[in-house]
Amino acid sequence: MHEDGDAVSQLNRSQKIIEYGMALVIPIMLALMVYSYVLFEDMFTPLFFLTIALALFLMVPAFRALRLHYRCWARNTMPQRLVTGLIGIIYISAASVFGVSVLSMYRGLEPEQPLTFAVLALFALLLIAVMGYNAKFKDRNERTDIRFFRQDMDKLTHEIKHTCESHQLSCAVVPNGNSTAINIPDKKVFITIKKQANASSEVMMECADPIAADLCSEIKRTLDQEA
Repeated sequence: MHEDGDAVSQLNRSQKIIEYGMALVIPIMLALMVYSYVLFEDMFTPLFFLTIALALFLMVPAFRALRLHYRCWARNTMPQRLVTGLIGIIYISAASVFGVSVLSMYRGLEPEQPLTFAVLALFALLLIAVMGYNAKFKDRNERTDIRFFRQDMDKLTHEIKHTCESHQLSCAVVPNGNSTAINIPDKKVFITIKKQANASSEVMMECADPIAADLCSEIKRTLDQEA
């Protein structure tokens, strides 16, 4: 139990690094690149390569988070963190483009050209899309737990069905290519198992009703024996 708690804590830290990197570090570096292109042209190339290096560095906590998902169940918070990161990128990038367009007037450029407005309009559309996704899936993600297993998808499905049968609960199993959906209507539990590389599987368990918490815990314990 202590080991699982430690894994969850490490997973949370790795995800926070990704979130802050996307929401602050990367967009600030992009803003510096944009401003340097107008004000300090010699700095543009070093800032460009530094931004690429920082973006590649985010792969380190991403791979670490993936490995930790094999060790513990955790709330599916990564989509929300990515939303926060994308909003930070959009806001800071849009503000940078607008600021540079104003500064460029003093450099003899033409900030009012259609391309500037097209870029700002694109940022606005991206922001609307991200906010729409967040509004649609935020609540669902907050009540969904996720874990990866080095087990075949069919074997995990069998274990979940067996647990339901032991509680005399009906469950609907719907195979769909590389994924399987399991619906336990009496308890409002929805499980999705997705096939991953190297004979691994991703399990996402949504517990829509708090009354089913005990059942969800038992399913987790059953699957943990397969980990």
